[in-house]
Amino acid sequence: MAEQNKTTTIPLPVQGKDMDSIMQSLESGVEELFTSNRYQEFLKTMAKFHNYSFNNTMLIAMQRPDATLVTSYKNWQSMGRQVMKGEKGITIIAPAPYKKMKEKEVLDENQRPVMGTDGKPKTEQVEVTVPHFKAVTVFDIAQTSGEPIQTLAPELLTAAVQDFDSFMQAIQKISPVPIRFDEIDGNANGYYHNADKEIVIKKGLSESQTLKTAIHETAHAKLHDKEIMESLGVEKDRLTKEVEAESVAYCVCSSFGLDTSDYSFPYIAGWSSSREMKEMKASMDVIRKTAGEMIDQLTEELEIILEEKQKTELHEKYGILVDALEAAGYRYDYRESEPGHIVLAPDGTHEIAGYLQFESWGDIKDWLEDTIAEGTDISERVDRALYPFKFDYTLEEEMFRGNGNRYAIYHVDEGTPGKQHLFMNMAMVKEDGITIDAANYKCVYSGRLHGNEKLDDLYAVFNDNPPADYKAHSMSVSDVIITNRGGDMQAYYVDRFGFAELPDFAAQREKILDIVPEIENVDYENDLTCISFYAAECAEFPVMGEVHYDLTLPEALEAYEKIPSERMHGLKCVGFDLKDGSDYEGMQSLMIEGKIQKEFLNSIPGFRENSYVQNAISRVEKYLEERHPNVENPLESNKKVDNEKNISEEKNEKELNIQMKPIPKKKRGEMSL
Repeated sequence: MAEQNKTTTIPLPVQGKDMDSIMQSLESGVEELFTSNRYQEFLKTMAKFHNYSFNNTMLIAMQRPDATLVTSYKNWQSMGRQVMKGEKGITIIAPAPYKKMKEKEVLDENQRPVMGTDGKPKTEQVEVTVPHFKAVTVFDIAQTSGEPIQTLAPELLTAAVQDFDSFMQAIQKISPVPIRFDEIDGNANGYYHNADKEIVIKKGLSESQTLKTAIHETAHAKLHDKEIMESLGVEKDRLTKEVEAESVAYCVCSSFGLDTSDYSFPYIAGWSSSREMKEMKASMDVIRKTAGEMIDQLTEELEIILEEKQKTELHEKYGILVDALEAAGYRYDYRESEPGHIVLAPDGTHEIAGYLQFESWGDIKDWLEDTIAEGTDISERVDRALYPFKFDYTLEEEMFRGNGNRYAIYHVDEGTPGKQHLFMNMAMVKEDGITIDAANYKCVYSGRLHGNEKLDDLYAVFNDNPPADYKAHSMSVSDVIITNRGGDMQAYYVDRFGFAELPDFAAQREKILDIVPEIENVDYENDLTCISFYAAECAEFPVMGEVHYDLTLPEALEAYEKIPSERMHGLKCVGFDLKDGSDYEGMQSLMIEGKIQKEFLNSIPGFRENSYVQNAISRVEKYLEERHPNVENPLESNKKVDNEKNISEEKNEKELNIQMKPIPKKKRGEMSL
């Protein structure tokens, strides 16, 4: 390794690896810490090593104040890195307890000595652990070379810190008292009110100063609440409180990369000069523990906030595909994914399949379509997520209709009288004379039963690692499960231990759903009674040019293909003529120039809720996929902004008119030339 790459480790004041020499170095370092400008340097080290003891933090700061990640020579090798030649290690203290045998009195069950026949207390040999410490050598990551590893806060977390609202929200989450903004007289930027138990921050401060003040006052609330200090028998003067709060704030701000240039500690030398070494070390340890706790809590809250923001953004962009992924048993991995590299993590029932990786959302869409085509139990869930309009009944309703062995999970609806027995076991329910009523419950999940899957199996799944598309709390006491095995419908109350049968619950639920017999033998292909189809040369005015009426959908598609695209009357189309007696009865375009009008049709309730129209949309989608695979899929296109500049204004206006203008209704069988 080239000599110029070698870095510098500052020797300790007292040479030697024995504990006496190290402790002397520490005493010297602590004295220097409060009488020089090294205090802020030490706080920066403390921020990076807040899980280390005060002594070890002090030793690292004395030898390598710029260190960021330290471990032993062998640990670096195990991580694929090698300590560079000529590097001097950092000496810290590590526990090295040892065991020895010790004579101990034998005590009875009342913890009194057991007397022997000689009238003396009995003794026995026992093994005890003796606390012991030794000096060990570690190296900073800057002293090594090799495989890159993730060091401190990830880039995403750093980005979240730069978001004032997110960071402020995280501080408010970890604060033990409410935080509010108000006018404050004088120079104070904020204060913690011991009596009102609240933090008040001056209005109008910059974002950076607001965050610093919030962290400072949160430290006061955690450390210097009057009642808490009295209960612990602790007394601290005003200067000590200020040193602790300001030091904690500096550590936290330093850890998250907030600007610390305006921090100063001009009073630190005066504060330390009137303290014993033991008292100063105690305050330093309080600062270390409090800053470390706040750093860990803020990191956790920021990650949660960031993930929620990412979820919102992802759903805004790829909502249907994300829902379909979860229905397939996978969750988008927010930490591992990046543009061009999408990572999907399996839920508990798909762990054996492992993680999946894709380059684009288009690839994911293709995979989801393949999953649907496989015809597995998961296929139904994915199909419902991607194409909900294809299904007339919910999964819960399918269970009541006996479509395979299925189950449904119900939680108490807290907006109903059922909240009185929320999380109560059956013994308590009976003791209080409460009736379990299905009207007080809501269905939160429904799926297929696999093989001999039992209630205990379901309980384990929905507690340990539930399906990715399960959005409710883990299965708990007071929940209800309904199973349908070959038409045998049973309901069970989740009890403290096991399950209690509910004889009437399933019938109550079925009545609530108002299940009606399914219409048999609906012939979507050939029955022209409720809906027929047409193909026309001009979508805007089907009375112009070539047009064919009263067709089945396959006939209309065939006629559409035969109409030359170069005809001058307009854009050719396939449309439907709805004859169901509703307010939406009449003719409407279904597909124009190879583009299905799905988004427009589904924006109209009468079409969105009509099974004939939705069936036609689904069949045309399949037709386009098979006959015109290069036509942009509307599921993708409705997720992005159309920035194409090469579409003429005339065509845009014409297509808009086609969608917005009502098509004049014609009599069946009539043809215009």
